[in-house]
Amino acid sequence: MKTTQRMHSGKAGRPVLSIAFLLGLLLVISSVQGQTRITSPYSIYGPGELRFNQNFRNLGMGGLSVAHRSNRSVNDVNPASYTARDTISFVFEATAFSHFYRQATDDMSQYGNYSSLGQLSLSFPITKWWAMGAGLKPFSSVGYKVRDFDVDPGIGMMNYVYEGEGGINQAFFGTAISPFNGLSVGVNASYLFGRFEHHTSVYSDSVAIFLTNKIVSNQVNGWHFGFGAQYEFRPTETSSYTFGAIYGGENPIAATRNELVRRILPGTMSRYDTISIDQGLEGDLVIPSYWGAGVFARLNNHWRVGVEYKQQNWENYSLFDTRDNLSNSHQVAFGVQHNPAIQTFSTVWDRLEYRAGFRYGQSYLMPRDEPLSEFGISFGLGIPLRRSLSSLQVGFEYSQRGTTEQNLIKENFYRFNIGISIYEHWFVRRRFF
Repeated sequence: MKTTQRMHSGKAGRPVLSIAFLLGLLLVISSVQGQTRITSPYSIYGPGELRFNQNFRNLGMGGLSVAHRSNRSVNDVNPASYTARDTISFVFEATAFSHFYRQATDDMSQYGNYSSLGQLSLSFPITKWWAMGAGLKPFSSVGYKVRDFDVDPGIGMMNYVYEGEGGINQAFFGTAISPFNGLSVGVNASYLFGRFEHHTSVYSDSVAIFLTNKIVSNQVNGWHFGFGAQYEFRPTETSSYTFGAIYGGENPIAATRNELVRRILPGTMSRYDTISIDQGLEGDLVIPSYWGAGVFARLNNHWRVGVEYKQQNWENYSLFDTRDNLSNSHQVAFGVQHNPAIQTFSTVWDRLEYRAGFRYGQSYLMPRDEPLSEFGISFGLGIPLRRSLSSLQVGFEYSQRGTTEQNLIKENFYRFNIGISIYEHWFVRRRFF
């Protein structure tokens, strides 16, 4: 009996690439239309609220990333992990998030939330020892409105309103090589771009004081480089230990500033008189150096565990040669992952990935000359898609920052991330009999 053979050219990847293009376009449009509307008074400091832990897998394990290595995820924190790709496969990931928060002082509190598209990333191999990674994600966000007042004996009540908006995005392009079995080294080139503004308004009930408004707008764009290394040791067929390290040097990013000072004319409500204007001032935004080290262990086919430490020298941050009142930050994180079964023919319930972790450290914020501590507890769940290594990923983190002492603000965050991880083979000719 004659057997008929038909061959297909492996076009299964085209729908995936179309999805990647669509999600990428949506993220770019979202970035162009405006930054995520966060509301945090602490985003007045430095470059704003740092947007970390956007990756769904990392979020569920306390943010572990320095030594994390997987052929089914993109870990851009350590570019050395790109070589974990299989030689005939690529991974595409997209994330959306929703953050809820509570801000409180000794006598008042408020609630808020914001949602947005998060990270978009892609990783693929070039050869058996060389791989690439690329993506787009937020770096920081600015969003606040703070009111204050003072009483001047000669003038009366003076009111101050501080407002800010905007943020910085980053597009990263990375590569990694494996010079010999077990060792990988990589580098990320991140292009930072965006705009953030700070508004200050002063007014009084006194007829002798006009409402005065100052707007400072900063536009930044430039390259920042980060390096990473990982060494994987496999004592048995079902276990491995990965040691990782990351480093980024102090890096100036080009910045352009516009400053405008104006006041409302007497007898009008919206007509401004320009007092001074400076446009096109050129300077730098200095991103401070950082480093981190960690270990991630696969104990067997079902359990993985890791720990890491990271530090960044925010005391050296500056914008237009002006230092902010920031503190060097550091963080220790611990995470664990459990896979009941790894066989592709197991039930979906058996193939679920369970994650948990926590992190604790000192943030870069120092509003009363005292650094603010921060901690988070996280959980994650990986839901495999049928008959594939692709998956739907869900992450949750509860974190707390700050204190109500010294009239400061304590913030509680509830972060939800949801994303899709698409694992596909490409350039493979499939055969059907």
